[in-house]
Parts: sequence; C-alpha cells; structure tokens
Amino acid sequence: MWHLLEPLHAVLYYAPQAFDQAAALGFAVDERWPAYFAWRAAPLGEAGAGEVTEAFHSFSPRTVERYVPDAWRTAPPAEVLAARLRAVDLVYRAVLG
Repeated sequence: MWHLLEPLHAVLYYAPQAFDQAAALGFAVDERWPAYFAWRAAPLGEAGAGEVTEAFHSFSPRTVERYVPDAWRTAPPAEVLAARLRAVDLVYRAVLG
C-alpha cells in the first residue's frame, strides 16, 4: 500500500508548487526542513517540539527542536493547512490534468 500511495503523498514535500506555497507563508525555500515540519505537524495544531518528536518518532529530537518552534512563528497551523491544500491541489492539477 505504501508503494501505491507514497507518490501521491510525497508531492507535498518535493513539488515546486509546494515550495511556492511555503514561500508565500514566509518559510525559507533554500532549506527543506522548515516547511517540511510545518506541513507535517500542522494537523496537530500548535504542537510543541516534544509533541512533534513523539508523533514523528523517527526524527532526531534536536532536529525537531530546531524547526518546530519557528514554524508557528512563521505561520499558524490553520494557515499552513490551507496552504498545504492549495499546494496539493495545484500539483495534482498539473500532474493529472
């Protein structure tokens, strides 16, 4: 199942449309991680680094601590979620027509 669905999910983290939406929110686009953690953690609300570390158990706690607090200073989770939906919509329209 992962092999079938991961390509649909991964577009959010690699497509130019997603980088554009992240930049519009104020995230740096010259580095992957600031927007990545915001995209992934936004459904949790304004979760702190500890909560995100628990949810994303495969990431180093130091990495999460480095990026998550700044994510919510850049844009609140509700704005990140709206931008995430716009990004995915734009990508799927570009790819699927």
